[in-house]
Amino acid sequence: MTIASAVPISSVEDGPAAEPGRLAWRTLPAASRLYVAAVMVAGAVGLIAFLPRTFPPAGLFFFALSAACLTSAWKVTLPIALTSGSTLSVSYAADLMALLLLGPRVAVVIAAVGVWTQCTVNVRRRYPIYRTVFSMAAEVITMAATGLVYQALGGGTGPFEVTSLLRPLVGAIATYFCINTGLVAGAIALSTGRSLWQVWREDFLWSATSFMVSGSAGAIAAVVVSRGDHWKAVLMLAPVYLTYRTYRLFVARLEDQKQHMFETRRLLDEMIRLKQVREELLDREQAARASAEAANRLKDQFLATVSHELRTPLSAILGWSEMLRTGMLAEERRDRACEAIFNNARRQAQLIDELLDMARIMSGKLTLARTAVNPRDIIAGALETVQPAAEAKRIQISVDIDPQVDAFDGDAARLQQVLWNLLSNAVKFTPAAGTVRVRVRRAGSAGEITVTDSGPGIPRDFLPSVFEPFRQADGSRTRLHGGLGLGLAIVRHLVEAHSGSVEVDSAGDGQGATFTVRLPLVLANDRQRSPLYPPSEGDHLLSSLRGVSVLVVDDDDESRSVVAAYLENHHARVLTAASAGEALDLLQREHVNVLLADVAMPGEDGYTLLRKLRALHASRAATIPAAALTAFARDEDRHAALQAGFQMHLTKPIDAGSLIAAVVSLSHASLS
Repeated sequence: MTIASAVPISSVEDGPAAEPGRLAWRTLPAASRLYVAAVMVAGAVGLIAFLPRTFPPAGLFFFALSAACLTSAWKVTLPIALTSGSTLSVSYAADLMALLLLGPRVAVVIAAVGVWTQCTVNVRRRYPIYRTVFSMAAEVITMAATGLVYQALGGGTGPFEVTSLLRPLVGAIATYFCINTGLVAGAIALSTGRSLWQVWREDFLWSATSFMVSGSAGAIAAVVVSRGDHWKAVLMLAPVYLTYRTYRLFVARLEDQKQHMFETRRLLDEMIRLKQVREELLDREQAARASAEAANRLKDQFLATVSHELRTPLSAILGWSEMLRTGMLAEERRDRACEAIFNNARRQAQLIDELLDMARIMSGKLTLARTAVNPRDIIAGALETVQPAAEAKRIQISVDIDPQVDAFDGDAARLQQVLWNLLSNAVKFTPAAGTVRVRVRRAGSAGEITVTDSGPGIPRDFLPSVFEPFRQADGSRTRLHGGLGLGLAIVRHLVEAHSGSVEVDSAGDGQGATFTVRLPLVLANDRQRSPLYPPSEGDHLLSSLRGVSVLVVDDDDESRSVVAAYLENHHARVLTAASAGEALDLLQREHVNVLLADVAMPGEDGYTLLRKLRALHASRAATIPAAALTAFARDEDRHAALQAGFQMHLTKPIDAGSLIAAVVSLSHASLS
C-alpha cells in the first residue's frame, strides 16, 4: 500500500466542489510549507543518492515497472477530511517485489514512477505540482529507508530461502508502513495542531493490515519470479486486486457511514430545531391563551360593570316615572322625582358618551378641531358642570391661573372634557368638606394644569394602571364609587392626541392625588382667543322662538313629542311627521323655517328625505336649513350627515339649551 498526494489543506475535501484556489501553496500554514519543502529536498537528495549505477535486466525491470504503474492506478481516496484527496494504492506489492528482485536503487526509481502515476492517472482533479513532488519525495525517502533496513537485516536479491527471508521481509514491511504513513501524518499534524501520534493512530493505523497483505503478495511474487516462473507471478495480481476491491468497498462503506452520520446529525439538528420551534409556539400559544383568557375576564368584568352602571340610573328613572305616572307621589315629592329622573338620565347619557369616546379613540377615528383655547374658558366650563356635586359635599374648589399662560393649542371641547373628567374624579373621591385645587402654570414651552384633591390617595402599586381602560383601584362589588373606569383612560388619550402628557402622583393613603397635564401653548404670533362657545347672534332669542316654524320628523312618537314640547315651550310653531313621505308632503304645503329630521326611519331614511327635498329646485322648500337629530353619534355618522346636505348633526339625547341654540342658528340662516 502507498499513500500519496497527502499534503493537508484544512477543511478541503476531494471532489468536484473543491475550490482550486484552496489547494494552492500559499494556502498551507507556514509550518506545513516548511515541512513539505524539507521533505521535497530530502527526497531529491535521496533520489540522487540511490540512482542505479548500472542498468538492471531490461525484462525484469519493465515487468516490475509495469506492475508498479498498474497497481498505482488501483487506489482509493482516504476517508480523512483534512487530507484533501490523499489516495491509498496497492502499489507497495510491486515496490517490494522490485526491492527483492532488483535491489534498493532500482526499487527507489520504480516506486517514484509508481507514485507519479498514482498522482496523475485517473484523478478527480489535477493537483498543484508541489503535491505530486511531495508525494514522490516521500516515496523516495520511504523506499530508501525500507531498502536499507531490508539489507541491514540480511535481505538479498535471490535466490530466496523462505526461512531466511522472513526476518528482513517483516522489517521492510514495517519500515515502509511507518515511514510512509509517518511522513503524511507529520504534514497533517502541523496543519491541524494535533499531535503526530494522535494523527497517526486515528487516521493511519487502521491501514497496517493492507500493507502486510500487499507486502506478502509482493514477496511471494518475487520468490516465484526468482525461480523462473514469471507467468505465475502474474497470478499474484489477483490477491492484490482483491485487496484493492476490498478497500474500495471498505472506503465506500465508510463514506456511506459518514453520509449516514451526517444525515443523522442533520435530522437530529432539525428535530432539535423543530422541538425548539414547537416549544416556542407552545409558549406563544400559552401566552396568547392566557392573554385571551385575561381579555375575556376583563370583557366579562367590563360587561358586568356596564350593565350595572347603566341599570342603576335606569332603575331610578323607571321607579320615579312609574310613581309619577300612577299618581302614587304626594305633590311635595313630585319635584324631587323630576330632579332624580333628570339627574339619572344625564348620568346614563354620560356613560354612553364615555363608551363612544373610547370607541373613537381605540379605532383611531378621534378628530380634533384645533384653535387657540383660553384656559380660563375651559376651566370655567368644567367647573360649571361639577359645581353642584361639589357644593352637595361642601367641597371647596380653588383656581389659580398664571397670567403668563395665555392660550393652549387644542380642541376646546376636548380640553374641557379633560378638565371635567379630572375635576369630576377629584370631587367623587374627595370626602365631605374637602378641597380641590386647580393650578395653571407655564413649564417651558408648554402649559401645565394640575388638579390636586384631598381624597384617600392612590395605592403606589396601582399608579401605573390608573390610565388603563376599565381599571379601578377597587373593582369589587363592595366598592364605594361607581363608574366604568374609562374617564382617566379618555383623559390620557385626549391629552396625547394634543401632543401632550398626563401623569399622576400620590404620597400614599390619605394623602390625596395630583394629576398633571402638560399641553402645547399657542405661539405668540398665532394666538387667536377662542372661547369655548362662540357668541351667537341669536343668544338674545334663546328664550323665544316666536315666529319660527319647525318641522320635526321622527318615527319614534316619544322622541318626536319631547322635541316638539321643547320647541313649543319656547313659542315656536311646530309641525311633526312620522315618516319621510309625510314630511315631504308637509314641506310642499306648509311654510317651514327649520327642518329637524331623524336619520334612521323605516321605508325612507333622513338622507333620502333630504335628497328629495334638495331636488325640488323650483320650490322654496329646497333651501330649508336642516339638522340631523339622531342617536348615531360616531364621527363618520356626523360626516355622512354633513355630506348628505344637513347643516348640523345633533345627537340624542339632546338637552333643551343645545336644541334651542341649534334651531336659532338654523332659523337665522333661513331668514338671511
